[in-house]
Amino acid sequence: MQIKKTVLLGIGGGIAAFKSIQVASTLFQNGFDVHVAMSPSSQNFIKPLSFSAVINRPVLSSLFPELQTNDKETIYPHLFPANHADIFVLLPATANMIAKVAHGFGPEVVSACALSLPEHCKRYYCPAMNAEMWQQITVQNNMTLLDDLGWQRIGPEQGHLACGVIGEGRMSEPESIIDAICNKDEPKILADKRVLILSGPTLEHIDPVRFISNGSSGKMGKELALAAVRFGASVDFISGPVASPNLPSGPGIKVKNILSAKEMLYEAENSFPEADIALFVAAVSDYMPVETNSSKLPKNKGEFSLKFESTPDIAATLGSTKTDEQICIGFALETNSDAVDKAKSKLKSKNLDAIILNGIKSFGGEKGHFSYISECGQNVEKWGVIPKTQCAQQIINKAAELV
Repeated sequence: MQIKKTVLLGIGGGIAAFKSIQVASTLFQNGFDVHVAMSPSSQNFIKPLSFSAVINRPVLSSLFPELQTNDKETIYPHLFPANHADIFVLLPATANMIAKVAHGFGPEVVSACALSLPEHCKRYYCPAMNAEMWQQITVQNNMTLLDDLGWQRIGPEQGHLACGVIGEGRMSEPESIIDAICNKDEPKILADKRVLILSGPTLEHIDPVRFISNGSSGKMGKELALAAVRFGASVDFISGPVASPNLPSGPGIKVKNILSAKEMLYEAENSFPEADIALFVAAVSDYMPVETNSSKLPKNKGEFSLKFESTPDIAATLGSTKTDEQICIGFALETNSDAVDKAKSKLKSKNLDAIILNGIKSFGGEKGHFSYISECGQNVEKWGVIPKTQCAQQIINKAAELV
């Protein structure tokens, strides 16, 4: 008989707390032993009874029991069930709650529970706050502290916020949170393997304020990194400029931010020799200006022209040096009817083991139309329209088989 895993949800004081009820309910329905601790401020947004109704037990709502009792679990709510938790999830993780947990303060029951977790407990936090608060350097520094302590960050996302603005800071949807938690139990088929991932767009400056680039969001690269880590790999993640929610974080992931194709190649060449698997998902600009102006170009009447040259072909450059033990998988975005033939040509010319063919609709989206091409172009698997999370998992599975 499978032993139930104990999950403790720590509810912070934000309007996104209402999403936490679905997380608690779904985990309970999937056989987890679910407990909930609520900070005093969270109870201004939602009542403990709402959680009790979906997990069939009382909620921890205070550091001090209201009734006299001899039951030590009631007397010490910050220790039980925290001492026995297998998974702890902080949601919503407000700026205030992140600061308390990162610096080891425990003035109320949720942060006190975070101080009482056993070593084996997996820790997650789901940020949710105003976009300006999210960008504050103090908040970012506190999250770095949590990351260094082994906490796994889920989100945030970009969208409409309760304060009326549109930006980063929206708590991830319950489905994404549940998926991130449950997928941690997958077999570590890439244990002791190192994965290099190139992600996002590159940016080629014309002058200090103008550049050419593309609409790559970096979402696929992030999903590949998270999938690789779930399977036990360590990840070197090199990314062009993307929104911070599209950068992966957590133990096992080292992120290097770059701008241009030349910078990406330089960083990739440093990491590639140690990589067992390289995933070339970045949308690298094909051209760059021959000359970059040091000052802003003035606007003149009439025609204006620039001279461009090709950027380095990163996948081909690294592919030409790969060993028999290394696996390289590339991406090809094609829009014409001969897309499969073009992808097969890139597969061979770049010395790749496999290539993922996708279309323009995947740019910046949550899903796309994907095909997997391998065996020197002899094998073509049409995956159809699927979410990027699913595509990433299938790619990592394929990479594991090849390696």
